[in-house]
Amino acid sequence: MTFDKNQSSFTSEFRRSVWWWAVGIVPPEVSLTDEVIAKCTPDVLQGCHEWHEYFNTLCIDMYNNETAYLPASPRQYRDILEKIAAGGAIVGDSIVYPLQEWETYRTKINRSKAYVTAGINLDQCLNALSRTGLNYEINESVIFTHTRYPKIFHAMRVMQNSPGVRNTPVRHHFAHCEFRQLFKEYSANYDELLRRASDDSLYIAQAIYDYCKPQKIQRYIHYGIIKYKYNGTRILDINLYGDEHPTMRINMGISEKIRLNPTRQDLDMILANIAKMKATIDQNITKI
Repeated sequence: MTFDKNQSSFTSEFRRSVWWWAVGIVPPEVSLTDEVIAKCTPDVLQGCHEWHEYFNTLCIDMYNNETAYLPASPRQYRDILEKIAAGGAIVGDSIVYPLQEWETYRTKINRSKAYVTAGINLDQCLNALSRTGLNYEINESVIFTHTRYPKIFHAMRVMQNSPGVRNTPVRHHFAHCEFRQLFKEYSANYDELLRRASDDSLYIAQAIYDYCKPQKIQRYIHYGIIKYKYNGTRILDINLYGDEHPTMRINMGISEKIRLNPTRQDLDMILANIAKMKATIDQNITKI
């Protein structure tokens, strides 16, 4: 199954969220650079390849079989995977938790507002994840294994311990399979930030850049957001969101914000607003 970045309608919010993950997954030929590979052990490197395959498989299964995963959200499943990766001890290709430690977590999460409101519990979520090969066994300890991708825990553990992984937006690298984040903080460049953008959005983003560059309106990236600034004043910023819009959101204005999920028909209006704001800034500078 190929996820289409130009898709704009979804039968459920669950599917929209899964789609947003899937179109953002970074191919290993991009994220596994020579620098990263040189620092990986054989198990971690194999785990990275398997993690990429596993997360694609998980997205496809979630999208096509959402009733098997509901009423939990995709975000709650990602949190569970992160929790598994963050604790316990790696023994062979397994992650082993002391029974009491895992029971404490299970009790806490099952009593959380998010789980109570959704009417779910941790075991239900783990059973859903077993569809794609993630298994756990409870005896004197809790042992997590993966039948289809046995090396993923090696990569997941390094990802969970990577620099800045708990900071937004770095944490999302876990779901994006962004392995350039494994050993140092990595910030996506302009093209990478627009990886998930629809064809319309890419066209608009390029048109904005082509218009702004000769106007000496500076483009820069700040915390994963593409921003344009003129003489120290923000003109607009471009971001991609999966929660409200499937593609691009543009924030414009000095005192008033215009938010839209633009199409090519909106481009003239966007460029006109840029010109208007630039003229206002120039006029204010002249008055000074």
